[in-house]
Amino acid sequence: MGRLEGQRALVTGASSGVGAATVRLLAREGADVALIARGRLGLEAVAARAREEGARAFTSPADVADRDALKQAVERCVRKLGGLDVVVVAAGAGAFGRFDELPAKDFDRCVAVTFGGAVDTIRATLPHLERTGGRLVVIGSAVDAVALSLLSPYVAAKSALAGFLDSLRAELRASGSPVGVSVIRPGPIDTPFWRHLTHPAGLRPPSLPPLSAYTPESVARAAVACAIEPRRSVTVGGATLALRLASAVARPLTERALALAARLGRSLAGPDPHPDALWEPSGDGSVDGGLGGRPSVVTAIRLGRSRR
Repeated sequence: MGRLEGQRALVTGASSGVGAATVRLLAREGADVALIARGRLGLEAVAARAREEGARAFTSPADVADRDALKQAVERCVRKLGGLDVVVVAAGAGAFGRFDELPAKDFDRCVAVTFGGAVDTIRATLPHLERTGGRLVVIGSAVDAVALSLLSPYVAAKSALAGFLDSLRAELRASGSPVGVSVIRPGPIDTPFWRHLTHPAGLRPPSLPPLSAYTPESVARAAVACAIEPRRSVTVGGATLALRLASAVARPLTERALALAARLGRSLAGPDPHPDALWEPSGDGSVDGGLGGRPSVVTAIRLGRSRR
């Protein structure tokens, strides 16, 4: 029997990347899963893998930036599952370029999906988690403490999300809530996210060096570990931990190094095969982005017996 046998889980951003990887690991641990994302084909592909693991899996297509559609999707998932024990918030979107180049509508869209969608997901699912003493797991990012340029709307959204979760956790503690709140903070992850970044000139950033990216499964394992045993925060990757430390103790030097990397990245940007991914469904069930991501040994050790 899996460690989540009989549990009922909902995952947003489930049609690709970290969300898709998390769905499969939740199913492997015995949980039944409900999947929310925009793309129907991607959702069905991921749900089929969950069923191969022996889980019940339901799909409910919705754009997390559409509050009413998201609320209805959550209610459909709750009815199908019969309740909620675990919610994993993994939906996110990004746009690549300097702030003064990015169209305001693209900036706002990134924030609406990555921050607003997360907040609205929590708003819709929290009452159900309160009833079961469930666990809320949010995929944040290491950029909430790192001066990363050329992704300003994504950085703004993840930073806002970190502050919101701190406030929410304090409020839940003050009210005696049984809900556990965990945030996962990965660095660069080998997911389709990088292929789907919108750029104002129709370009996309170059592929990240393989040694800088971790596998989506590394993040998914951290998320599932927190679904089993809540932790306040898990940073994925030894290199990510080092970068966060460097930003804390030597921020000017870190900012200079990241600025040079951003200049190089912008100069190497190439044609974007998915220029409308910010606005149109793009998840096709793919988990990795073809960057040769590596597992995080450091994270596996830190998670200890929760590693699977």
